Amino acid sequence: MRSLRISSFFVVLATAIFVSSQDLGPAQAASQASVKAAAPAVADVPADLQAVIKKQFGAGFTLAVTPGSVIMTHITHEDDTPWAPLLTGDLDGDGVEDAVIMARGKDPLGGASQFDYKVQDPMNSYFGWGNPKVTSTFSSNDPVHNFMVLVIHGSGKEGWRAEKPKAKFVIINLNFDRLTLSGASLKKKPVAAMRVEESDGVSSLVFWDGKKYKYAPGAGGGG
Repeated sequence: MRSLRISSFFVVLATAIFVSSQDLGPAQAASQASVKAAAPAVADVPADLQAVIKKQFGAGFTLAVTPGSVIMTHITHEDDTPWAPLLTGDLDGDGVEDAVIMARGKDPLGGASQFDYKVQDPMNSYFGWGNPKVTSTFSSNDPVHNFMVLVIHGSGKEGWRAEKPKAKFVIINLNFDRLTLSGASLKKKPVAAMRVEESDGVSSLVFWDGKKYKYAPGAGGGG
């Protein structure tokens, strides 16, 4: 009789678990739908942008089409701008259009010699860690913020699309939720600078000083 009661208990328990899992399905679906709805829109980018990345920086980099591989739910606002993995403007003050491209990659130093680009770490340099050979490993395991910002200084009429650009850079360890271009001044000339917006509302600037990219914390107008 006791074994019959135990068997009956497990049958009831199994049935309860099955019913609960069935009830949880729609809730999970609704939750997933809300997460997808919270994902930011992505601005249109040129169809050949990934090809440009491969040509100028190598196959080790891919276009970052979303802010992170982990989507965080958040309260959306009407004035939210789309996630823009490509920004264009004159960063070095020579009157030629340059490009800022959000990308991901595991080995920023790997193709530096072959593709003739420089790896820079403006933020860690500001805090005293200026060697990319060391700092390139700092955010490699962060699935959300391991962005690499590819910068192309344009050349001639073709600008950043030139066969051989003026200069190329891979900027590492910029932890941001959104990156836009903002006004700055280079040798009294108006130029564009990268405005780094972090999740806590602080905005900083990354700008070209004529020789390298530098980081100015809190200079982007946030607080």
